[in-house]
Formats: sequence, structure tokens, C-alpha cells
Amino acid sequence: MNAYCNKIPHSGMVSLVYDIVGIGNILNDHKINIYITYKNEPDKYLYSWSEVPVNGVIWKRVYLKPGSYISKINIFCDQGIITKLNQYGILIEDKNVNFVFPFIVNSGNILSWIKYKIMIIPIIAIIICIIIGIIFRVVQKNNNYVKN
Repeated sequence: MNAYCNKIPHSGMVSLVYDIVGIGNILNDHKINIYITYKNEPDKYLYSWSEVPVNGVIWKRVYLKPGSYISKINIFCDQGIITKLNQYGILIEDKNVNFVFPFIVNSGNILSWIKYKIMIIPIIAIIICIIIGIIFRVVQKNNNYVKN
């Protein structure tokens, strides 16, 4: 397993996606344990759940505040899983396979969001005024053309 995204740009409700590439079909009917902890308190679980991957993917929405976190993944491999992994050339030494992925949740820059809103509202108002002006001129020209 590899971590592809280790920085979440905003806090609040976030989506965590675990994509088991290559061996997802082996673990289709197998529960995977996932834990979310603070990086500085790795034994204090904020979230923990067990889930069976669907097409090799586990997706979960959780609420996270800004900070540094660790996602711990635990896969208990029974003899059937070990046999299947061996067939793919993946040899494991322990029945408990663990992965740890650190990630950061940023506070989300509210100032840039406000600047965006302050800029976008006048731009939309100007575009609406231009469209109304064009329509008004077309109607005025048509009225003058009909009178003559």
C-alpha cells in the first residue's frame, strides 16, 4: 500500500479513500480494520471501523479538525488469504499486516474564500449589467426602426 494524498486542504467533513491496488480481488470478502489517530497521540483512536472493500476500495466520510493525523490499516490474513497472496508472489511473515499513513488536515484558508466571493459577486453583477444594456439597445434600435 502507498499513500498518495497526505495533505487534505480543508477541515470539516472529509472523504478518506483507501484503494487496494493489485490485490483488491483477494480481499473482496475480507474485513479491513482502519483507525484514525492524532499523530502526537497514536494510541487515542478518533475513528475506528472495519469494512469489506468494494472493488478494492474503502470510502469513509469523517469530521476532522486541522492537525496532523495517522491512518492505521490492519489486515488479519487467515490461511486462505495467505495462500492467495503467495500465489501472487506476496510473502508475509505475520498474520497481522499493518500499514501506517501520516496525513495533515489544513485549516482551509477562509480569507481566500472571502476574497474569492468579494471578487466574483461584482464580476457577475457587471456581466448582468452588460447583458441588460445589450438587450436594452437592441430593443431601442428595433423601436426606432419601426417608427421610421
